[in-house]
Formats: sequence, C-alpha cells, structure tokens
Amino acid sequence: MSRRPARGFWPLRDLPVVLWLISLVVVVLAHPFVDVPHWLLIHLVLLGAVSHAILVWSKHFADALLHTAPLAGDRRDQSARLLLLNIGVLLVVVGVLSYVWTVTATGAAAVAGAVVWHGAGLLLQLRQALPARFAVTVRYYVAACCFLPVGAVLGATLARGLPDRWHEQVAFTHAAINLLGWMGLTIVGTLVTLWPTMLRTRLVDGSERAARRAFPVLVTAIAVTAGGALSGQQLVAALGIIGYLTGLAMVARPFISTARRKSPSSYPTWSILAGLIWLAGTLVVLAIGVATAASWDMAGDRLGSLTMFLVPGFAAQVLLGALSYLVPVVLGGGPTRVRAAVRVLDRGGALRIVIVNAGLLACALPFPGRIRLICAAFVVGGLAAFLPLLFLSICASRAQTTSVAAASAGGRAPT
Repeated sequence: MSRRPARGFWPLRDLPVVLWLISLVVVVLAHPFVDVPHWLLIHLVLLGAVSHAILVWSKHFADALLHTAPLAGDRRDQSARLLLLNIGVLLVVVGVLSYVWTVTATGAAAVAGAVVWHGAGLLLQLRQALPARFAVTVRYYVAACCFLPVGAVLGATLARGLPDRWHEQVAFTHAAINLLGWMGLTIVGTLVTLWPTMLRTRLVDGSERAARRAFPVLVTAIAVTAGGALSGQQLVAALGIIGYLTGLAMVARPFISTARRKSPSSYPTWSILAGLIWLAGTLVVLAIGVATAASWDMAGDRLGSLTMFLVPGFAAQVLLGALSYLVPVVLGGGPTRVRAAVRVLDRGGALRIVIVNAGLLACALPFPGRIRLICAAFVVGGLAAFLPLLFLSICASRAQTTSVAAASAGGRAPT
C-alpha cells in the first residue's frame, strides 16, 4: 500500500522553520548587541531551519520514492524526533551564548540523537521496501545522517576550547562535514527528482545513473576534505573539495538538461538554481583559497568569509525555494487552493531573486563598507520577504475554501 503524505497543518512540522527564520531576522536587526553574531546567524539557518527542514522533507520524499506502507506510530515518532532536534538546537544556542559548555554538549547530543534516530528509520525503511527506481536518493539521506553526528561532536569540542594550532583545522572540518555532508548530500539527493517535478517536466534519461555514480564520489570527497583538514594537509583538503565539485558536475548534466528542456520560470526554481550556482562558485574559490593559503589560520579566515555567502546564497535560497514549492502542496485542499498559495509565494519572485543575488555579489566585491552594508540589508530584505508571503499564501489558500463553501451553499460553482 502506498503511503499518503500528511496533509494540512501540523504544528511541530510546519512552525519551527518559520520560528527559526523569524529569530534570524531578529538577530540580524539586533546584531550590534548580540555576542558572536556571525556564529549565531549561521547556526540559526543551518542547524535550526535547514536541519528541521531536512528531517521533515527527507522523510516525506523517502515515503514517496520507496512506496512503503504507513507504520503504526509513524507520525508520533517523527514528532518526537523533531521535538528532540529543536530542543537540542535551542540548547546549543543557549549554551554557546551563555558560555556553559555542558548545556552546549547536551544540545549537540540531542541534535545528533535525533538525526541518528532519523537515519536509522530511513535505513530500515530502505531495507524493507521493494526495489525502487530512485532508492539512491534515500541512500544520500542515510549518508548525510552519518555525517551530522560527527559534525556535532566537533562543534561541541570547539565550544569547549582547543589550542590555537588545532582550532582552525577542527573548525574547517566541522564546517565541511556539516555543509557538504549533512546539508549538501541531502540537497543533491533530493533535487535528482524534485528539480524536474518543480519544472513540470519528465526526468531526463540517465538521471538515476548519474546520481548513483556521483554518490561514492561525493562521500569520498567529504572524507578526504575532512581528513586533510584534521591532519593539517591543505592540499589534501583542497583536493577533497575538487573531488566534491567533480561529484556535483556528474549530477549537474541531467540537471542542466532538464532546465534546457523546460526553463525555470518561477521563484522556487530560480531560487534553487541561484543557490546551486553560489555553492559551486564558492567551492571553486574555497579550493583555490585553501591550496594557496600560507597557514590554516589564513585558510580558516577564507572559509569564514565564504561561509557568509554560502549561508544566504546557497542554504537560504535553496531552503526558501524548496519551501515555496512544497508548502502549498503539503497544505493541500485541492488544485484551487494549491494554485492560490503558489501565486502568492511567487509574488515579486524575479525582483527578489535579483535583489538577493545582486546584493550578495556586491558584498563580495571590493566596494566601500557603507555600500556593502546597504547591499547586505537588501539581501536580508529579499530573503525575509518569504515570511509575510508565506502567511498571505496560507490566508489565500483558506480563502479559496471559504469561497467554495459559500458557492456550494448558494447552489452555484465558484468562479
């Protein structure tokens, strides 16, 4: 029996991402008065919003791709994992801001536990399912779940404190594992099937084969990058990043072929495409920067600078693009309600894409500080516009239900 995705509003599934994004906007506005603002901005997006979205949507796509039957208590278990994850993220944030390491470590353990629990469930589901064409996507998810606990341990270790000679190497490893492993593998695996769905076209030939072949390349590249950083071998770490780019290039061919067949024409598709371009571009710059750095301190500084572009350019744009497409579908209510929500979330899409990406590009160029600050404000505004549009899309969707009910009561079809 096929598993039907949960439709309608589910607070523990639907609210945390919005709350983390609202928290992010608050921190941006209050950043002069916040301790470690850069760390907080990065972790509110990646550890809070993105990690919650990964747990929700990787489960959603695993169910759809494997065609597995619903299990008793499935929703209860998923709610428990999401609750554990978000409590863990909150403890990490509180622990770091208050400099109480035991709170930070407890939060990191909770986050790792939630992800391991999630990964174990996906692995069991994969083994029990009948052979499925795109089961490789679920393997991407399981591998991503194996990387996050390692990143969590390294993060907790960094919060405890390390000698200067080790700090930058461990910080680089922590970032590589979480960005390329936990987040990168999940996104790549998902887009194999989500990208043509968003473009409303069929999969091109070779998509599954490309994803299968790229999988070991990407996983090996992450291990090489992390191993090179921990051992202090800059060239090895740079080679690992180049290997990751090679894996991305392998899955990019069917991705580009799909876009050539049906061009992106909506905010969700343009946002995801822009995010992937920022990922590829920053990784090229990072590989060169690590290979040519005079020391790990310099390599760490270069990674830190690039992370401030990876988070809004890659992570935020992919997250908001995916949510703009997926939220109306999951809210459900029929084609009319879905179309109404989609129309609202697509408002000003082209303008938002231009503002965010032009602003990020200006911030990356050697303009005066005041101009870059103004451009950064435009970037934040372009991304934050998603939040009121999300609220308006829900209102528009519900208004369609009211319209249908009123029309039915009046004995006529809605216009």
